[in-house]
Amino acid sequence: MLTFAAGKRNRLKKMRNRITAWETVKAPLSARLTAQERSNRTCELSELATKVATHIICHTLVDYAGLLDDERTSIAHAFLQRVTSTHMCNHKLTTEGLTYQYNQETFVLQEEYKTMALTRTVYEHLVMFYFLFEHPKTDEERETIWKNWKRTGLIEVTDSSGNLKRLSYSQAWKYLFHNEDLSHLYKHLSMHCHPVYDGLQQYQIQSPSDEGGDWMPLYLSSCFVACLCRMFLKQIPNGHEILEKDFSRREQSVFNALSNVLKS
Repeated sequence: MLTFAAGKRNRLKKMRNRITAWETVKAPLSARLTAQERSNRTCELSELATKVATHIICHTLVDYAGLLDDERTSIAHAFLQRVTSTHMCNHKLTTEGLTYQYNQETFVLQEEYKTMALTRTVYEHLVMFYFLFEHPKTDEERETIWKNWKRTGLIEVTDSSGNLKRLSYSQAWKYLFHNEDLSHLYKHLSMHCHPVYDGLQQYQIQSPSDEGGDWMPLYLSSCFVACLCRMFLKQIPNGHEILEKDFSRREQSVFNALSNVLKS
């Protein structure tokens, strides 16, 4: 009876932890919080994503260096390193901002879209990583996609009949997140990276005050980094144990929720 009661308490505790973790990762999207509060929550999540990603990178270099002799594992590690450094630039630019100097006065650049290109880069790497390492169901499919990617640098996946078809980044959300709300995600990221009319028009009419919107690219980037970390850990032996050993249960719970939040 005592064992059953203890087990029930543990299950309830885990459930509460999961609920708290989901509340934490969704806080930057909450209209109930002020812009500054949403910014603070986003920053905390970004710091956790960076902490986990850099830990995995260094742990792989130190304890799994031999695995990097394998071409695929080495490339997977390169994906993670590039995504992490790009995200760190995103975090720094978001938190510190940009300033202009004019007539010995400092003008702060208030731009909601200043890190959008960085976020798009992280997203594209996540998409390519998924289709190279996660999506293939057979060794033959994995080898075909790998060779094609090395040759062309494009995404081509097998359809139900086994034929290759080219997939655009704008369609990848269907496979990664299965979330209709993200159907226009890549278009939104791209619009503020290229000299297109709609993007420049939105740039001109953006609010001059800080309403928290300039933190959204960093939030998305944090989600993408966490998602790629989760996939990368499958490429090394007992990868899941890295987080279990070196991070608190709270950190693990929040990080896991962050890596899956875009699916909900």
